[in-house]
Amino acid sequence: MNRIASLDGFRAISIILVVFSHFRFLDWFPSSMYAFAKQCDVGVNVFFVISGFLITTLLLKEQQKEKTISLKKFFIGRAFRILPVFFVYFMFICIYNYFVDLEISKTNFIHAITFTANFDQDRNWFLGHFWTLAVEQQFYLFWPLTLLLFRKNLKMITLAFIAYSCIVRVIVYKFHLDPTIFLHPFFAVSDSILIGAFTAILYQEHPQHFAKKIFNNYYLQVIAVLLIIFFVNASANGRFALISLPFGNTIIAFAIMYLILSYIDIRTNLVYKFLNAKLIVHIGVLSYSIYIWQQFFFGKDYISFLGNFPLNIVLIYLVSLASYYLLEKPLIGLRKRYASIKLIPS
Repeated sequence: MNRIASLDGFRAISIILVVFSHFRFLDWFPSSMYAFAKQCDVGVNVFFVISGFLITTLLLKEQQKEKTISLKKFFIGRAFRILPVFFVYFMFICIYNYFVDLEISKTNFIHAITFTANFDQDRNWFLGHFWTLAVEQQFYLFWPLTLLLFRKNLKMITLAFIAYSCIVRVIVYKFHLDPTIFLHPFFAVSDSILIGAFTAILYQEHPQHFAKKIFNNYYLQVIAVLLIIFFVNASANGRFALISLPFGNTIIAFAIMYLILSYIDIRTNLVYKFLNAKLIVHIGVLSYSIYIWQQFFFGKDYISFLGNFPLNIVLIYLVSLASYYLLEKPLIGLRKRYASIKLIPS
């Protein structure tokens, strides 16, 4: 089974950014760096782009090989990937909440367990990060079926979804309408996943276009990084709203996708070597477990000394390591048996 080069490296970068963004809640963290740390939540965008690209690649390869897509195998495969770590953390929080009141409401629990946390308008810290899993799960619900039924028009449909993401951000902000009616909690961020998906379609149909020098151009890569920094900052501070509100997230996602495409083929430069270094790949492999468990160790007011730095970072790593080797890895065999296609680990 071949892995796509550098993807684990980008996963590592994304989880490092997310964890660093939570440093701002520690007592000693400089207040002058609070805004910068908050903007490191862009790591979630990296996760979304990778997910859209990888899932769509898997589905298209299955469709090409089998002439169809097995929705049953797809959902079983996703369940093996997502649910074990999710449920163990969820049960841990339930038990911990029994002894220490984490101020989690019934609504919080319901939204978490039904993967609708992105629609929860009063998220609790310890379950609030499940909003990203909710977005992913909602994508999984409609995307394979869309690909199966509308393959010939898939590119246009995907672009329409991306355009709707841009429009709905403006509608809800400008007119203060109920976001649920427009499915804003999903579509406001789904363009990141859909841009990954759209690129995967192009990559499968025209792979030769992605071998061009444009994807090995350092100047363009620097511009992509600068675009990400600029629009993350602009969106966070309400600047250049005519562009950043509707298109900021979309531009960030396209820039991330460009950087990923620049390094999924073998390179000889330092960036490629960094993205594929053993330590970075190791962090990338653990990234899902890290993401699930790190939230607990930043809830300092409720977990006492366990949230103190650097102990919390050590505990995040150790718990995530155990989570991967005791939950994720043992289930890989079952996942391979039931996953929709066995070409690329996800």
